[in-house]
Amino acid sequence: MLIVSLILNVFVIGGVVGAAIMWKRVDAQRPLAGIGRPARLRQAAEALAPENRRALRQAVRAAAQSLKPEVERARGARREAGRLLVQPELDRAALDATLGRARAADIAIRTRLETAVVDVASRLPADERIALAEGLDRSGTLRRSREARPQPNRP
Repeated sequence: MLIVSLILNVFVIGGVVGAAIMWKRVDAQRPLAGIGRPARLRQAAEALAPENRRALRQAVRAAAQSLKPEVERARGARREAGRLLVQPELDRAALDATLGRARAADIAIRTRLETAVVDVASRLPADERIALAEGLDRSGTLRRSREARPQPNRP
């Protein structure tokens, strides 16, 4: 009976340790979240060192947090534009002004998020910065021309 108990305890301890290791691996590979197009930035950041991915994630989260009022202004302006568009009499001036407010808010949001990414990128080593640019290019976020892409060294 003692031997069965020991074997069972070893089995349970092994299971717990294995689960803890897997949990840690999954947590260490946790993707960037909470950003406008999270999958694109997450994919682009995969080549970064873990501490640089973390810095990027934190910078984008902080920017997104500070942009909540601007996001709500943009949404409100788009809702208002939709309401104006279905009115029996179209008020073109009001619709244009409302769409202008939505556009201005969208540009402010994009500018702040891009600034957060560039701030982190400016502190990256050159190889990681290039990897980030290549990842952004692959994801369709950067859309560099062929001339702007680094060319392989050929003899």
